[in-house]
Amino acid sequence: MWNAQSYIPPWSAQSFIPPPMRPPTFASAHPDSKIWSVLLLIFFAWYAWRCFANSDDRRVLLYKYAASVALILIIFVLMFLGLGFISIGFMVILAFVWLPSVVDMCIKPLTGLFDGGADETEPKPFYFIAAAKRMKGFHQEAAEEVRKQLEKFPGDFEGSLLLATIQAEDLHDLPGAQATIDELLEQATLTPQQIATALHTLADWQLQFGRDPQAARESLECIAQKFPDTQFSHAADQRIARLGETTATRDFRENAKFEVRQRERDIGLQQKTQPTPETFNADETAAEYVRQLEAHPADTITREKLAILYAEHFQRLDLAVDQLEQLIELPDETTKHVARWLNLLATLQINIGRDENAARNTLQRIIQRFPKSSHAELATMRLATLRNEFKANAATATKTLGTYEKNLGLKRA
Repeated sequence: MWNAQSYIPPWSAQSFIPPPMRPPTFASAHPDSKIWSVLLLIFFAWYAWRCFANSDDRRVLLYKYAASVALILIIFVLMFLGLGFISIGFMVILAFVWLPSVVDMCIKPLTGLFDGGADETEPKPFYFIAAAKRMKGFHQEAAEEVRKQLEKFPGDFEGSLLLATIQAEDLHDLPGAQATIDELLEQATLTPQQIATALHTLADWQLQFGRDPQAARESLECIAQKFPDTQFSHAADQRIARLGETTATRDFRENAKFEVRQRERDIGLQQKTQPTPETFNADETAAEYVRQLEAHPADTITREKLAILYAEHFQRLDLAVDQLEQLIELPDETTKHVARWLNLLATLQINIGRDENAARNTLQRIIQRFPKSSHAELATMRLATLRNEFKANAATATKTLGTYEKNLGLKRA
């Protein structure tokens, strides 16, 4: 029923006063807003856990989390009850709780340029204390320092090799050093390079301190067995082939006797005598090289010497080429050695064979085999001057010395 007393005409001032507004509540919020609120809470929960896992002071962070959860619950309750204006005060308190952390997060990228940031460094063993004690002569203490680091980092290659070095070279305990190397080789994380280094070092100690060439040979053969048909086995075979020379050199140095001979008197009054030249038997040397190669086919040093001997003393370029081609076609040789053998072959083809085209083809092999390398550049430069090299060698080879009169300076004009 229409009531004249409650009627407010549209032209009156009261009709322009808006009705009182109540703060929005979570229950009356839009469904999309509720979804975004839940997702935001999930994100903050994940970020809080990440900060807790990377925090250096987790106790203080737990207090912040507890206070934040209490404040957030109070804010939600107030908003649900329609008291949003009261919840603003609790929001301000929550902001002050996290303000230092937010500021630190914002300026951390800038400060990280100077202090390295919060990136954790990978823990590594430190052996400088052991090295210092070893330099001062405290070898046993140095070994103990290395063992302390190995307890924290078991199986560390550098530390194990350092411990074995101290045992072998300083404490003169070769069995202990070998036991340390054997324990190191049991590690499954070692690379082939590390295994080969450890076994080569052990072979050195067995030759130097143990005077046991057979044990050194077994250590080197272990490399060939572990890594067949690789550069590691090739290097081990090279050392095995030279073990005989190493042992002979060591025995010669140890057994050499130096005698002081009596000086000749009146040496200025004696007639001059020509020194007796040492005789060189090319046949015996070649036979010795062949026997060495039959026993050790991988001995590249002896095969190179044999090739030079065939070319220079026997004038058999074909035999020299055969030996050098065997070296060039080795599968595990380094680029440096192969390029050197090809250059040697070109030199023999010029000096002995007098064949410029053959030498040019040999240098082209370097360029084709190792393109865009320093060896290819050197071969290109040599090709540019090969004609002059060939002419200079030809002039030297055909030059003969004439006969000259003696005591030419004592004759009168």
